[in-house]
Amino acid sequence: MKSFDNYAKGTAMVEVNSANTAIAASSGSLEVFGTPFMIALMEKATTNAVVNLLDDGETTVGTKIDVSHCKASGLGTVITAEAELVEVSGRRLVFGVKAFDDKGDVIGEGVIERFVVIAEKFMSRLS
Repeated sequence: MKSFDNYAKGTAMVEVNSANTAIAASSGSLEVFGTPFMIALMEKATTNAVVNLLDDGETTVGTKIDVSHCKASGLGTVITAEAELVEVSGRRLVFGVKAFDDKGDVIGEGVIERFVVIAEKFMSRLS
């Protein structure tokens, strides 16, 4: 594992469409950006933040999520998630995350925790 001294930042973006609504996630009955998809976008931003800091064979796995979804976003809205690495404790990485709509309004925010693992070793434990 490389050094995480320089606190990394990552982003991810998606347009709200029928495939990522609350209806599509079975988490609601409205055609708005589904909370599970917002969380997935935030997680993508966290992985993007550290992908270039990992050694060959390493990856990260999500272990804890604490986020709020505070504003609805309709079809056609472009959502951007941002993640900033705010704490490193051994292999534990903690990110502050926010998601914005294309007007610049915060639609969600919180904290996501991930751990650096060796992919092959991690997967072998599932057998």
